[in-house]
Amino acid sequence: MDSCCAYTNHDTVQWKEKAVVEAEGLTVDRLEQAKVEHKDWWNAFWQESSVSIGDQELERYYYMSQYLFACASRAGKFAPGIWGPFITRDEAAWGGDYHLNYNYQAPYWACFSSNHIYLTDNFDQPLLDYMEAGRKHAADLLGCRGIYYPVGIGPKGLCTAMWPLTPEEMMEKYATRENTIDGGYKFLGQKINAVFSAGNMLMRYYSTYDKTYASRVYPYLLACADFWEDYLKLENGRYVIHMDHFNEVMPNHRNKGQWRHRLGDFNSTLSLGLVRMLFQGMVDMSAFLQVDADRRVKWYDILEHLSDYPVAVNASGRLSLRNMESGPKGVEDTPSGLNRVSIHGLVLPGGVAGPVTDSVFNAILLEDVNHWQDKMRRPNDWGNTFNNGIETCFPGAVRVGYDAADLLKRLKKRISLTVYPNLWITQGGGGIETLAAVPLTINEMLMQSYEGVLRIFPNWIMDQDASFQKLRAYGAFLVSACLRSGVIDSVELISEKGMPCTMENPWKGQSVQLWRNGDKAETVSGNRFVFKTSEGECIVLCPKD
Repeated sequence: MDSCCAYTNHDTVQWKEKAVVEAEGLTVDRLEQAKVEHKDWWNAFWQESSVSIGDQELERYYYMSQYLFACASRAGKFAPGIWGPFITRDEAAWGGDYHLNYNYQAPYWACFSSNHIYLTDNFDQPLLDYMEAGRKHAADLLGCRGIYYPVGIGPKGLCTAMWPLTPEEMMEKYATRENTIDGGYKFLGQKINAVFSAGNMLMRYYSTYDKTYASRVYPYLLACADFWEDYLKLENGRYVIHMDHFNEVMPNHRNKGQWRHRLGDFNSTLSLGLVRMLFQGMVDMSAFLQVDADRRVKWYDILEHLSDYPVAVNASGRLSLRNMESGPKGVEDTPSGLNRVSIHGLVLPGGVAGPVTDSVFNAILLEDVNHWQDKMRRPNDWGNTFNNGIETCFPGAVRVGYDAADLLKRLKKRISLTVYPNLWITQGGGGIETLAAVPLTINEMLMQSYEGVLRIFPNWIMDQDASFQKLRAYGAFLVSACLRSGVIDSVELISEKGMPCTMENPWKGQSVQLWRNGDKAETVSGNRFVFKTSEGECIVLCPKD
């Protein structure tokens, strides 16, 4: 029997010997055992959570997207780059690297609420490995403490985003001979790249309250806080952000190598949202780990006095979101409204805006989404996600409360534009980040918890039956619920860490009966209520009547 076995020096120092021994020892029985182990792994994977939404087409995309990402990401292995392990050409776009201004982070976003936490185990290591270089960038280029990351990195401390080595190559590729911009590294006018990844770390922290994990990533988050403590400026009683750009700013052939006139963003919405996310996370995680209590005074001060998100009246006479408070001449003359990049700062992964956090501001964001249909650059490209952002704009629209029935129709139309026969939804400006689009959108329609309040079926079509099993909520809760004929039957909550739970009443105007581990317990009431939980406890909630 011919056999093949492969190991690399990243698996073991004895990679060749191990491959030879294993190949020589391969038998029919061992192959059968491997098949059993394979089936057992996938059976366990599919039991971790499930949804049923009465739409077979979307359910196929939901489960196939999760299958494809599970094929791309495993604990103990290198994190997947833009194209995952599916690259079929020698020169992959963007080098197949870890692009840090959303592409690297986005594929993982659905894993948290889908309860596939271990698929995210490999996410942090490349970021931790680059910390030494990031500290040097911050000190040498900006005179700041902490870490400052370029737009692209790879594994084991590798930087993948550098300008060409010679002026001639620079001219050929970027229409300028200047190849020493920012010391030769591509930051593209953005200071926020390191903090972008803090979003995933905080999503996992809030979803698990795992002390071992929090201790592992806390030094990275603290280094981000060090940087932004230094980089923020206190002006006229508020903290402001200069020269961190909403969009990438760089020389290229389109602008004929002339780009510096595009620098000058002040209080980018992306930056303001992610910085707020960071310092709220620092307050919460430091208290959880019982460290750095003396530094929380500064962090609270930043949260209290960070500039407001910029809004203004647009050409139609309604209040709308701006990309930044002000920009260089000719930029952001009128509000652009909520879009993919501002969603990153405010809604996902930022998580600092929503109907619970600030209902008035959320109404502005929702009205911006209501007008996405007026700005489509091609038919069925709602949110303009043909090139980038299907994994951002659809779940972002769910979070701010866009009409559920219309959103699902638009999602299916958008999928039809660029889907492969294997159900991989594609887009022009990236790769495997699209695998989060459908699972995350559906999960957010069925359950939300990112604002600290557990909400059941917060944005679903209430006359369309649906159910979900063991979706993971902030607070380290596994939640199950069923909607039949417009009525939520009951809600089951398993508490992994014994955190208190704040829940929006699933049965408005009714008192709610709690059952704890099968025993009738207390009754709660109100539009929103709080109840204690114990570690490992199973709590069932149903209408008292």
